[in-house]
Amino acid sequence: MPEGKSEHPAQKRGFVGKSIDLILKVIGLLLFSAFMSIVIEWVNMGFFQDEPTYKNAEEMMFQEIGYLSESLNSKDQTNEGALNSASSTITKVVSFLFVDSGLLDSLQSVRTPDANDGQIILMMKGVIAEYYEYLMAAIYILIMFFVRIAVLMLSMPAFVLFGVVGVCDGLMQRDLRRWRGGNESGYVYHWAKKFAIPTLALAWILYLAIPSSIHPNYMITPFAVLFGLCLMVMSSKFKKYL
Repeated sequence: MPEGKSEHPAQKRGFVGKSIDLILKVIGLLLFSAFMSIVIEWVNMGFFQDEPTYKNAEEMMFQEIGYLSESLNSKDQTNEGALNSASSTITKVVSFLFVDSGLLDSLQSVRTPDANDGQIILMMKGVIAEYYEYLMAAIYILIMFFVRIAVLMLSMPAFVLFGVVGVCDGLMQRDLRRWRGGNESGYVYHWAKKFAIPTLALAWILYLAIPSSIHPNYMITPFAVLFGLCLMVMSSKFKKYL
């Protein structure tokens, strides 16, 4: 192959390859956030509680469900279909993973030794009984995790709204700058472009992994504003030739 004609393997990927790569990144982000939320709760139980108990995780789960219920019971019915669909999906997923699968019943039953159990089974039951509080805390954290995913999915229109406002305001500032003969800055544009997508990812990671219950508005609104600000800077510093 002639010099200067070689292409990096990443440049040869088509739409399907890029889509698969994006899906894998999203799945990795969700798994990392779930893992971090469980680890943080376990650290809290092991080092900051007088007696390790899953009650804190259970309370946080019910509070997060309460935040979602507030949206379902609100007077604004514009998103009623999406909210009901999200609530129904969460209920089905949680029931399938933890109730229908028999996981909760199994954890309850293995705490009681059986005379017919072998030595290995008794040893495994002893380990599960020893860390029962931690396992239950992990289950409640995972349920809360699914609730927060639903909240984030329903909050995406807020990011779109702030993004549209940011782009419109940025384009207006760009036209004013060009009419006044102002300087263009491709450097600022590229830096703002680098921060746009990480802002969305950081909002998901922090909200999903935060170790305490918090109202979604206090987490989603600041990051939506920051996302709109990044798009505003990108649009205002956009050059015809980058």
